[in-house]
Amino acid sequence: MWVMHHTPCFVGSFLPSSCSASLPLSLALGCGGPVSEMAGSSQHPCSLAVLPAAHSSLLNLKSMVEAITGRNAILSFVGYGCFCGLGGRGLPMDEVDWCCHAHDCCYQKLFDQGCHPYVDHYEHAIENNATIVCSELNKTECDKQTCECDKSLALCLQSQTYNEEHRNYLNIYCHGPTPNCSIYEPPQEEAASIHISPEPSAPP
Repeated sequence: MWVMHHTPCFVGSFLPSSCSASLPLSLALGCGGPVSEMAGSSQHPCSLAVLPAAHSSLLNLKSMVEAITGRNAILSFVGYGCFCGLGGRGLPMDEVDWCCHAHDCCYQKLFDQGCHPYVDHYEHAIENNATIVCSELNKTECDKQTCECDKSLALCLQSQTYNEEHRNYLNIYCHGPTPNCSIYEPPQEEAASIHISPEPSAPP
């Protein structure tokens, strides 16, 4: 994203925890989480956090969250719970926190596929401040899936109750086992059925 202290950042665990110590709070709105701690993958470079907004999907996410929830994405979700703020760890505190945890995992899956969701810019539309449409103009699978991840987060946040007591929560108080991203994966049998086409029936 950006290096100025007054530059906006966005909801969810968008940046790796290795970046959080060197970034101002406004830039590290979602550092860490499953991206670096849960999935066991290598941490992503902090250089992803200093690119102009014009080259980042995070501005799209900000507009989604604010249009759908009616809340300021920065003021409402910076430091919310254990996963919408710096360094996700422990058990999510409530359903809003679970939304951010799920978004961390969604991004992690994209990284595993070779995508760069922090900077992959995609096209989308918001109709009547209620419906998010990921555009058919998104040509790459990375763009399409990043849009779907962000759309899911915005809709998830909209459907949950916001708890003011969890705002600006210090994650040093987050305890318990950190849920693994595998909880969002379909059962193996279901996943196999998705990829295996049924054999054609024998001719009569």
